[in-house]
Amino acid sequence: MREKILRRLADLHAQHPWRMLIFVSLLTILFMIFAGQLTTTMRVSDLMPEKHPRVVAFNKVIDEFAAATNLTVVVQGDEHRIKAFADALAPRILSLVDSSQNEKWRQEIAALDKKLARLDAHDTEKQADIVQEIRQKQRRLDFKLFQRVDYKTDTEFFKDHMLMLIKAGDLNNTKELFMDPNLVGLIRNLNNSMEKEYVGQQQSISTREKEDGAVAFIGGIENLIETLQLSMDDHVTPNAAQKAADKLLFGEPYMLSYDRSALVMIGIPHFTIMDRDLLLIAAVQVQELVDDMLQEFPDVSAGLTGSIAREHDEQVYAEQSFSYSTIIAFVFILFILVFSFRMWVAPLFAMATLFIGVIWAMGAAWLAVQQLNMMTAMMAVILLGLGIDFAIHFVASFTERRAAGDTIDASLEHTFLKSVKGIITGALTTACAFLTLMISETRGMRELGIVIGVGLLAILLATVLVLPIMLVLRERRIDKKIALCKKTRKKRDISFRFLGRLAEHFSGSYAFTLGFALVITAILIWSALQIKYDHNMMNIEPKGLQSIALQDTVLEKFDLSLESSLILANSVQESRELAEKSKDKSSVALVSDISAYLPTPREQAERAPHIMEIKTAMHRATVRQDIAPTRLPLLIDELDRLETNIIEMQDMAFLGGQDKVDNACKTIVGDPENPDAVSRVQQLIAEIENASNAAPLLSQFQRFFAPYFKNTVLRMSTTDPITLSDLPVSVLDQYSNKTREKFLVTVYPAGPLWEDKEFLERFNADLDRVSQRATGSAPLFTALISIFARDGRNAVLLTVMLVFALLWIDFRKPQYALLAMIPLAAGIFWMVGLMNLVGMQFNFVNLIGLPLIIGIGIDDGVHLMHRWKIEGHGHMRTVFAGTGKAILLTSLTTMFAFGSLIFSAFRGWASFGAALTIGVGACFLTSIIFLPGVMGFLERKVVHQPEKVREVEEIEA
Repeated sequence: MREKILRRLADLHAQHPWRMLIFVSLLTILFMIFAGQLTTTMRVSDLMPEKHPRVVAFNKVIDEFAAATNLTVVVQGDEHRIKAFADALAPRILSLVDSSQNEKWRQEIAALDKKLARLDAHDTEKQADIVQEIRQKQRRLDFKLFQRVDYKTDTEFFKDHMLMLIKAGDLNNTKELFMDPNLVGLIRNLNNSMEKEYVGQQQSISTREKEDGAVAFIGGIENLIETLQLSMDDHVTPNAAQKAADKLLFGEPYMLSYDRSALVMIGIPHFTIMDRDLLLIAAVQVQELVDDMLQEFPDVSAGLTGSIAREHDEQVYAEQSFSYSTIIAFVFILFILVFSFRMWVAPLFAMATLFIGVIWAMGAAWLAVQQLNMMTAMMAVILLGLGIDFAIHFVASFTERRAAGDTIDASLEHTFLKSVKGIITGALTTACAFLTLMISETRGMRELGIVIGVGLLAILLATVLVLPIMLVLRERRIDKKIALCKKTRKKRDISFRFLGRLAEHFSGSYAFTLGFALVITAILIWSALQIKYDHNMMNIEPKGLQSIALQDTVLEKFDLSLESSLILANSVQESRELAEKSKDKSSVALVSDISAYLPTPREQAERAPHIMEIKTAMHRATVRQDIAPTRLPLLIDELDRLETNIIEMQDMAFLGGQDKVDNACKTIVGDPENPDAVSRVQQLIAEIENASNAAPLLSQFQRFFAPYFKNTVLRMSTTDPITLSDLPVSVLDQYSNKTREKFLVTVYPAGPLWEDKEFLERFNADLDRVSQRATGSAPLFTALISIFARDGRNAVLLTVMLVFALLWIDFRKPQYALLAMIPLAAGIFWMVGLMNLVGMQFNFVNLIGLPLIIGIGIDDGVHLMHRWKIEGHGHMRTVFAGTGKAILLTSLTTMFAFGSLIFSAFRGWASFGAALTIGVGACFLTSIIFLPGVMGFLERKVVHQPEKVREVEEIEA
């Protein structure tokens, strides 16, 4: 049956090449239309099983929470300049719109309007559907990209409810701070509050949350001292005094780093990360804005990070990398073929066939999966390396017969009946190796198997349908020229005779050959067992990527990783419980959730008496317009006391390892280890003591400060219960979905996730103890690694069984199937051993190379065994000179194709290409070393067994 089909195909191409050309042209146009609809995503979650709990949770967060998709601008420089930069940039980001598709939407709206006008007036259901569709498209006209930019606190909410948000114990310790608006009384109460809350109380800064609170408190004091120094220089303004009050009461409003040299701005879009076109447009437009702003602020540096920036950068780098890799692979493969076949035309035909085959494969990929992911994005390069093998074997066989003097018909029939059998077997084994990945639980591996497996079959089909047309038409033209010139066709030997001689030598010295090969294999097996696994996910990303580098900047400056994890809660109470459980974990730096803005009724009831006490005291407090000179000594005493309290707090922080508090204190009282350090408190005291007009200057500050401070505290002193509806929209959107039924808990790790495997495991273990629904980059990646390892093992076992079964069916004898698999088995150990010797490590991308190399590496043994059976006993030189040339070329072209990935900006793909380059080379070497040795042993063995000779020399159709 197979022979009949192959003969029929050969006859069709030989007799009707133009009809076949029309057929494949129509097929190519169809697949080009399909291929044009392929899109790409680089999200890790798109590699995971669709129904995995963490993936389901992640996708729900992305769909329902606007803040889960963001664009972060990291601004660095002088504190005042970066604040001015942020204030200028924020409104510009909010004004960005996408009008690039306006014409398209208007045309579609016009078409829908016409459709609506033609509808029957009674068909209300269809009318409603069309009206809804029109409204959706109208919303895309001049689409507003961002709904808000978060870079400083909404103080209006805190001015109404701040005291109700402070825990009862902390409120009890610090309530004196809110009872006197006048400067001397304020400093005295500030000292009293510090001594109750912080001095001698190590537990007051024992957690990250408390430490951050202490840093904010110290920052408010520093700003107050700075403003008092301005007063002594007669430079204070009402605005500066009011800002000092706000910062003392509410902390730093801007999202500043601890050293105040960096600021983050988080843009929340009107779209999700699934809207690829809007995502890319938004990233480009904001980057253009930032670049323009940097012209106005040359002393500031700024760049983009966050999910939108990373997706954009990865998309751009992916497209560039694979464009370069594809071009490099194409050029090198063409060069090798031209050099080997000593002609231009046949190699160009082979490459044209491959190009058409890749188009068919990409069209088939769209039909199968619709979208490429981080792994399937490299399908074009993989298919270039693997698909060219089919054309090489076809061209090698056809040109060999034509060079020997056969007619076109005879050469084509010989190629289809002899070589195409091996091509089909090799294609099926390789395709099956990939298709076995369909058993994978992970979407990434499953889709990779489908895309490459189906793609290889598409290229196989293109090879047997397209390539023969080109070769037949060319040979007809050559024959006509020869006939007109009355010349005879010259016979040429285009085989690689050196491979034949080498194989014959290995075969004749089979004992030495096999012994040498086994020793090398043993050494490389030992090396393979030493290889390590790289858990750092950042090592698979492009090196120097700005969005990645700025994540490290945020980690350094803000002491938290942007690689946060997310937990979805079904109520405010559950959100509160999950947040509290998360805060207790040592691997957690910060937890952000809605309960910080929404205390329980019981907590609010406990705080109400303290708030009423503050309100009563502040009502009774009298705002003094002046500070009498006689009160300056008391002020100085309180400032001395303040310095002492800060020093004690600094010592406590130093001993407890709370570096952030220690550094904050140093900015006020100096560094005790630096003898040249100056205390700003003592500077202020000296200015007060040395100025003859200190009392009037400070009185001016008090007139600006005290009334505002009193009014603000009174406004904060409301005891009205805080409910969900009282929260500002910016807070609600950040922590709850649109229906306000789901709530988001964001957990930030306390260290670098990817550089420390033990910390990553501890962080994930802590998250699991908090909730099994935790999702985000760390839980997703850890689950992905575990599933990949299991899927990879299962795929390897299934691939080996399927390959053996296919070879048994093809060769009809299990011993031949085993012989063909010998170089593959050794080649895998050589591959891993060599990887270790050159300093490579496994990662979750190149680890996929192990099941793939089984399907790729088996081809060499298959083709050599086919030719050995055909030629029979005593023709070792012929087998390896002819078929050896083909497998050398296919190995080199495959190695160059995968090797081109080494130039990829994505280091994961570069390591994948390097691993498979080593693997293909290893399988070729084991094929030309092991097989001649084994064949030599078998041929020597049958010299004295004539009945065995017939078996070895059997030629199967």
